[in-house]
Amino acid sequence: MLKRLFAAAVLVAAIFAVLVVSGKVQLDPSPLKISTGSDSSSGKRSGNRTANATRSVALGAVPAPITEASGLAASRDNSRVVWTHNDSGGAANLYALGRRAELKATLPLSGAANIDWEDIAWGPGPEGGADWLYAADVGDNDAVRSSIRVYRTAEPNLSGYSDGALLAPSATTSVELTYPDGARDAEAIIVDPKSNDLYLITKRESRSRIYRARAPSFAGESVQLSFVGELDYGGVVAASACPNGRTVLVKRYFALDAYSGSSVADALARSPSPRLLEAEPQGEAIAANPKCSGYYTLSEGSSQQLIRYSR
Repeated sequence: MLKRLFAAAVLVAAIFAVLVVSGKVQLDPSPLKISTGSDSSSGKRSGNRTANATRSVALGAVPAPITEASGLAASRDNSRVVWTHNDSGGAANLYALGRRAELKATLPLSGAANIDWEDIAWGPGPEGGADWLYAADVGDNDAVRSSIRVYRTAEPNLSGYSDGALLAPSATTSVELTYPDGARDAEAIIVDPKSNDLYLITKRESRSRIYRARAPSFAGESVQLSFVGELDYGGVVAASACPNGRTVLVKRYFALDAYSGSSVADALARSPSPRLLEAEPQGEAIAANPKCSGYYTLSEGSSQQLIRYSR
């Protein structure tokens, strides 16, 4: 049997060789390319567009007055800059951190109040244009607030400013939000970069609840949130959407998950994949980087390390 198979193989090889020599069959000289999916280190591979990471590096300790960092947003306009803020009772300021966690600038938000700021997000502006920052005053440990508020302001370009600059107060608009089923404590906000919808994810329930406000105008209006779903776990302390709107990172104190789909809403309805997360004293901040090839985390506390995750 083996002899017959070998003879047949030799015959096929001989016929193929004749066809090649005669020019009737042409061989492609290019090498065979094998896709390695999310295991590839190339930025063009799909795995790097879902905020995946295999390693981390501590960029440096964040300086005062950042002592209760409770949110992160990675800039697209200012290279290697992330924005953060302090938790409840702090100044209504946003702080820009550089590639070594140095304080690049302080941005006061005109007319804003920090009752319990818990997260910050990047998102499009009123008409899509420049990049905007959304500060979420949505914390409510005792679930007693009758309403919560999200502020929006244009992100400044920091080129030309010296490190540590105090910027002029930024014009700010806001939207007041109420829950349809009673006060909740939330520490995570997502801005859909395609639709401008806002998503809040609650913290205290055994299954964190997801609420949505459809593209508010930020003209001081009051909007009732809609309940749209829940996660399989509770304790959510931060979230971040990639600029393409197809991957969402959801953080708990000791776990980080990525949800991917065709949109923010579709992603959150799917099953998550775990992501690398370093231990932090009280890590309540996550930000996908602008290319969705990695992310940053930062913990509350004095002199905490800004950590960058990449492949």
